[in-house]
Amino acid sequence: MKTVLVIEDEDFISSLIARALKKEGYSVIVTSDFASSIKVIDGSAVDIVVSDVMLPFTGGMEIVEHIKSSDRLKHIPIILVTGMDKDILYSSKVKAEAILSKPFDMGQLVALVNTNLAKQMEQQG
Repeated sequence: MKTVLVIEDEDFISSLIARALKKEGYSVIVTSDFASSIKVIDGSAVDIVVSDVMLPFTGGMEIVEHIKSSDRLKHIPIILVTGMDKDILYSSKVKAEAILSKPFDMGQLVALVNTNLAKQMEQQG
């Protein structure tokens, strides 16, 4: 069973995402801030991360940087969800595999998770 880490500080949104992913057969871990997210990422077998960009204290961009700068973790795909203009994020050379603007279609998020995990398995051969 693949594990999805959902990093979202709005409980309603995190519960919707978690419910949709569990329905697809994924194991889901939910965190709401940088510190608890990093503990999970560094200490667990996380297969993919779905993270809000705007988090309390430190944002999702720092989580992306933590993952992508680590040889041990950089293979983990990241999907960012944001209320910001995603063109701004793309122009800042974000290293995430995908960016979804809020509000987003839950089916689109699930499809992105499925696609990125399939691509990851293909690359690992």
